[in-house]
Amino acid sequence: MTERDLERVVSDYNRDGFAILPAYLNGSQLNALRDRAVPLARKLLEDNGGQGRFPNLFKSLQRYDEWFDEQLREGCHVPLINHLMDGDAVGVSAAWFDRPKGEMSGIEPHIDAVGENASANPGVTIWFALDPVDLGNGCVHYLKGSQKKNYPGETWVADVNKEAEDAFAAQLNPGDAVVHSAHTVHWSGGNFTGFPRRAISYFYLSRSVYHSYQKKRKQK
Repeated sequence: MTERDLERVVSDYNRDGFAILPAYLNGSQLNALRDRAVPLARKLLEDNGGQGRFPNLFKSLQRYDEWFDEQLREGCHVPLINHLMDGDAVGVSAAWFDRPKGEMSGIEPHIDAVGENASANPGVTIWFALDPVDLGNGCVHYLKGSQKKNYPGETWVADVNKEAEDAFAAQLNPGDAVVHSAHTVHWSGGNFTGFPRRAISYFYLSRSVYHSYQKKRKQK
């Protein structure tokens, strides 16, 4: 990424709460990601038996494959994440997202981190497309500028106008990425095509938020 590209990404991210990264992975990087992700996701789906609210979403891939643990800590995207978070990023989860043919229900508007002041920078997610992603097969949508608002206490955000002028559909090609703030409202639709919509994401929190979450988890 050139200095000019980085300036554009930072500007978009600060203004809108997300930034598109065209052709972020080269061919060999994309193939390596597919080669590790697809067999692992297939195994997890078989083991899970299609259970749960989101049967085609698997978090914490780093627990099953050291390669994802290394990518979460040292992948090519980590310097960008640290730049956006002022060097304060802690890797939390590598995740698989699929929207198979015929899965008509998407994911409703939500944010990735709750309970923190809207002016803070609690976390960042970077999302890599393994397939062409468009309106037909369930691309991620973002509400521009929503990271500047406060959504206390809840992951799911009610009363979002999905047709608003500030709603943006992140249509991507394989190897493209999109990076968004943990406070940016986003959602996705169903898959009405015959094409897959597979992706890998890496989720990061600031150290203070990470330790706060860990403390709350131990108290439960």
